[in-house]
Amino acid sequence: MGDAETDDQGPLASVLIMLRLLAAWCFAAIGALGLLMGFSDTNYVIFHAVLLAAGVAMLGFRPMFRRPRPIAYLAGAAVALLGLVISALPRASAAVCCHLSGYDNPHGFPFAFLAGGHLDPWRAFADLVFWACAGLFPLVVISLVAPAAEPAPDHPAGHTAHAEQRAEVADDENVGGLP
Repeated sequence: MGDAETDDQGPLASVLIMLRLLAAWCFAAIGALGLLMGFSDTNYVIFHAVLLAAGVAMLGFRPMFRRPRPIAYLAGAAVALLGLVISALPRASAAVCCHLSGYDNPHGFPFAFLAGGHLDPWRAFADLVFWACAGLFPLVVISLVAPAAEPAPDHPAGHTAHAEQRAEVADDENVGGLP
């Protein structure tokens, strides 16, 4: 199949592919730059490693050739949603996540986005991106491991799926009297 599409997917599919590639390059670049900055804090290293891996996975995985099954979407969404919710639950140990300045008992992983009843929207967004990227991994793995969907049944020879017969045009036909 190569890089060429077998049939036109339409403008919406083109836009979605473009957005997937833009997000993939952004995740890969941010993850790589974050890892190149150093390995001082474990939470930041985990965050940037997941971003880099998700970016590479999004660049390598081509859903237009092998569509994910509904169970793959369900598993990916479950990992993303449960990871975000479970990481936001209160803990007795503050060593699991970073501290918001001036607040006790922070919640969230890899960044504490909720502490003392105050929500930090930027850290909440970063956690949402992190868990969405983490949910991408089971989606890709299940899509690659699960058997492919059964192809549509072929029509008998000489019959088409449409009521009308399609006209065949010769390649060397002269159109409109031009030489």
